Amino acid sequence: MPRTNDQVERALEEYAGLLSIISGDPYKPRAYEKAARAVGGFPDDLAGLDARGVLAIPGVGKSIAAKVTEYLETGSFAELDALRAQVPAGVRAMTAIAGFGPKKAIAVHAELGIGSVDELLGAAERGELAGLKGFSRTTERNVIDGVRRLRSSDGRVLVNAALEIAEELLGLLKQIPGVRRTAYAGSLRRMAETIGDVDLLVASDRPGRVMDAFVGYGMVDRVIAKGETKSSIVTTAGLQIDLRVIDRDAWGAAMIYFTGSKAHNIRIREMAVRAKLK
Repeated sequence: MPRTNDQVERALEEYAGLLSIISGDPYKPRAYEKAARAVGGFPDDLAGLDARGVLAIPGVGKSIAAKVTEYLETGSFAELDALRAQVPAGVRAMTAIAGFGPKKAIAVHAELGIGSVDELLGAAERGELAGLKGFSRTTERNVIDGVRRLRSSDGRVLVNAALEIAEELLGLLKQIPGVRRTAYAGSLRRMAETIGDVDLLVASDRPGRVMDAFVGYGMVDRVIAKGETKSSIVTTAGLQIDLRVIDRDAWGAAMIYFTGSKAHNIRIREMAVRAKLK
């Protein structure tokens, strides 16, 4: 049976995800995501804690503590139940499609009544999405490709194939002026037998230049998203690559965070809490 901390962590993560779908405020969901990580990494079992004990968890304020206490007493909290009623499970499932975020999911639900991944795929194949504000034929193609990747049983590749692509990309990224360090992280660095997507890290004080170069390489088949410090592409081989540009001073912490599995990162946080480092 999962420990209480893990159950509360999942509830807070779900609440953060639902908030991101219906709210235009990016900061509130982040606060709950941070609290979820704090609860997951808290060394003591939350079972039996009162409100004062919950407040002692770093990163958990009064409002979130009240929700955690309610969850400990009832197995849920009212605000979570209310958001679950507002956002159908099918709409939440759509946000698992690469490049199809909460805003797009809620838009197709509100405008076209789409309530599942199957319905979304059908609308994209019929060309019904491009007429919506902020959507295009490219969006439709990305949805079709994204659903296929989401459902594909062979969406993972052998580690040697992923490593070859990662090394080629790192070789290109190293040539960009201002790039100080490059590395692959995630499951590839852990040398997992199969890889779902590749995480690349670059230390540079010119992230815009790095992103412009990254999305323009010849091996790029499709750009999922391009941001100031993070971009995602799909290569011609069908492998998704996520690139993050970080400050050089944050290199060590970033390598630990983006390489470690979730369980590993939780353990690191537990050790930090015990050592009073956070």
